[in-house]
Amino acid sequence: MGIRILLIISVLLVTQFAHAESTLDQENSDLELTVQKLDKVNYLPQLMPIIMNNRDIIGLTQKQVDDLDDWRKTSKAPMLAAMQEIVRKRIDIKQAALSPTVSSARILQMQNEIFRLQREVLEYKLSCRERIVKTFNDENWISFFMVLAEEDTGFTVPLNYAER
Repeated sequence: MGIRILLIISVLLVTQFAHAESTLDQENSDLELTVQKLDKVNYLPQLMPIIMNNRDIIGLTQKQVDDLDDWRKTSKAPMLAAMQEIVRKRIDIKQAALSPTVSSARILQMQNEIFRLQREVLEYKLSCRERIVKTFNDENWISFFMVLAEEDTGFTVPLNYAER
């Protein structure tokens, strides 16, 4: 009887751990999917997830990882919030455009708010880019470009990279 109870408890613990792990994997997958969808509302590519997922291949030191992670800790959440707000405001403006009670002036205001948010996202992305540029060395860039080519990300390696 005691062995049976111990076996049942063991199975429950293993099942619970597997469920928690799959939930975490699902949350990470959902976040990546959201980022990919939101990426369509801005003009610069999402580089940080590619870099962090391939940091060993790129050859980043722990100091470099920590430096890039500092940017993520301070900027990722507000950037994603701005991107989500752009999506909401784009839905609002489409609905407003179909409403006979909404003036053209109001629609222009709504569009200007979207432009402001797009600029905010662009500034976050540029600060991310700047952090990457300051953190990477030549070997990191070469490895990063190889990762981009292998993962078929759709990004093209800049032809003038060697001219820097």
